[in-house]
Amino acid sequence: MPPKSALIAAAALALTAAPAVAQAPWARLELSYDGRLDFIKVLDLQFQQHIGATGFGAGAQLRSYGLLAAFKRFDVKASAEGRVDGQVPQPGAFDYVNHDGKRVRHVTVAWRGGGVEMNSTPTFSDLGDPPASLDQRLAAADPLTQLMRLTVGAPIRPCEGAPMFFDGKQLYQLAFSGAQTAEPSDDQRSLGVTRLARCDMRYVEVAGFKKKPAAKKNGGLTSPISIVFGQIGAGGPWVIADVRAATPLGPADIVLRQAHISRGPS
Repeated sequence: MPPKSALIAAAALALTAAPAVAQAPWARLELSYDGRLDFIKVLDLQFQQHIGATGFGAGAQLRSYGLLAAFKRFDVKASAEGRVDGQVPQPGAFDYVNHDGKRVRHVTVAWRGGGVEMNSTPTFSDLGDPPASLDQRLAAADPLTQLMRLTVGAPIRPCEGAPMFFDGKQLYQLAFSGAQTAEPSDDQRSLGVTRLARCDMRYVEVAGFKKKPAAKKNGGLTSPISIVFGQIGAGGPWVIADVRAATPLGPADIVLRQAHISRGPS
């Protein structure tokens, strides 16, 4: 499977105008995904987002089990909140706790006062080679805030650009290319998906990782990730509908299984 930081960003991550979520005074979105390896379910992901006129909040939980847990166990709970400035979500506070079978790590990140404060319990033994610089951290946003930006369509849109993600240690880029339109499947239509945007996505390690050659800064992926975004309803939010990647453990697929959107005070 792709690295867990990329999964938070990409599962667990529009080609047209900003969707209705950005225009509505309040909105809440709940998404559920299955992750499969060689057609065997090995990953469960849950996302929640809510947005108002001046602020937003988001949460995610992802857990490995079965075959994947034998190689890479993780149970991650993450949350983020921040302000909305001109319909653009801005990073404020990001928090995650990961149980990996060996330790429980709690990481917090805060963007404030022109700086980015990070804390980890237990403390990271190092911050990578090279570590993420202050300018890089300020230019990036946490994974959940970047997902919120994709959902509301500003300032980046699915299948466009190359947003930067920072999770408190690792800073990485997801670069989109080759955008195409597609028709939803029957299963996708049953979830309320009305149209699709399909493209390739490359995962690139930028800073905060172990030192390695440039050709190895891809999380072990030998080809671009195929990602599909779906629009929920007519003029509704765009969400990740499907992610496929060739991994060292075999072909992996993350599929949207449930989607629910509601409007009104959150």
